[in-house]
Amino acid sequence: MKTKKRENKNKDNKNTKIKKNKSFDTVRVTSIARKINLNNVGRLFLAYVGMDMLILIILSVVFVIGMDIQITGNFSLSYNREFSYNRDLWKVLYTVLDSTNERLYQIPVGIWFGLLRIGGLIVLAIQIFDLITVAFSGTAQVRRELRPLNQIAARAQELSEIAFDETKYHSLEDAITNLKVEAMENGIHMHDKDLQGIEIALNGLLERIRASYKQQTQFVSDASHELRTPIAVIQGYVNMLDRWGKEDTAIVEESIEAIKNEANHMQKLVEQLLFLARGDSNRQNLDRKLHGLNSIMREVYEESLMIDEKHRYRFEESGVVQVYADSDLLKQSARILIDNAAKYTKQGEEILIRVGTWRDGSPFYGIQDNGIGMSQEDVAHAFDRFYRADCVRNSKTGGTGLGLSIAKWIVDKHQGYYDIVSREGLGTRFNVVFPIPDTL
Repeated sequence: MKTKKRENKNKDNKNTKIKKNKSFDTVRVTSIARKINLNNVGRLFLAYVGMDMLILIILSVVFVIGMDIQITGNFSLSYNREFSYNRDLWKVLYTVLDSTNERLYQIPVGIWFGLLRIGGLIVLAIQIFDLITVAFSGTAQVRRELRPLNQIAARAQELSEIAFDETKYHSLEDAITNLKVEAMENGIHMHDKDLQGIEIALNGLLERIRASYKQQTQFVSDASHELRTPIAVIQGYVNMLDRWGKEDTAIVEESIEAIKNEANHMQKLVEQLLFLARGDSNRQNLDRKLHGLNSIMREVYEESLMIDEKHRYRFEESGVVQVYADSDLLKQSARILIDNAAKYTKQGEEILIRVGTWRDGSPFYGIQDNGIGMSQEDVAHAFDRFYRADCVRNSKTGGTGLGLSIAKWIVDKHQGYYDIVSREGLGTRFNVVFPIPDTL
């Protein structure tokens, strides 16, 4: 019984302490709101004073210049001006004298002064009313705007006063210690309301780690599979040479040619893997400068004419198109798309290289072919690593399945994007759009 009474007393003390803290926080927030509102009223008052003075100066200048031009035909700073009145604002006279003190004109302006005073009093009354309204209602408005911060502070205060049981921390420690990579997707589930926030944060972190681990595992598995094929081919030809090819010239020549091809394929694959690995680890540096996109793509076009004589190439450009990019990497992305187009386009067919501005004015280049095209499913997976369509998976032009992944990485690093249009049997068009340079 004594223990229960002591626990109830501790709870009462705790609730009283929380109420006191809430009351203190409310008073503190109100005080801050009053200070902010007082500063707002002060700034509003100074704004009104400055605005009134500016309006008065503008009206005076307009009146003086307007009267001179209306009556004398011109305005001069050498004129002497004076106002005269006899205890009656409505009978004020405005006199203008020339440089010899000869009177040019004199007009009664009392009625304008009177109307100006009435208008000024009305504006002043409105401004005073606005200042009083802000002074009395502004504090409540500031408190409403500060309410989210006050709620955060109150919640933090409550959390800081929660007495966590030490066993909760031990349970959390055990759950993290016993976590395995294979079961990481299951996450941590403590079923404890007090630790729910920590549990959500940890599971979010674990989900990102699991996705990265899965991607890395898949990458290693795919790379191993791709390297296994050329190694097996090379081993097969070496064994054939060892058994029957020592004295057979035809077998020797066939084996050497096959080994050279597979070695070149392996070299290309390893270079692509290293490029992607450096990119994934942020070790691939970009030397971005302002370049003319026409000149970059013209170089790629001229290279394609020299390298590939089996297809017809056409280059189209429009105006001055500038892009902020790493020119070498940009050329590499274009070469990959052109090489891809050449693989799946019949000999003698045309491959179009275009440079221009996109619908929103962004710079872009496009590669268009009349090849075999892609299905919608293939378009959706075109940039996946090691992905190859079924129709080319076993063909000699199948490639490594990494070229488009590299091209996409390059474009992503330049904050660009791809627009792809493809129809089976008709061809494919890749448009690569880049951001408008900030210097333009």
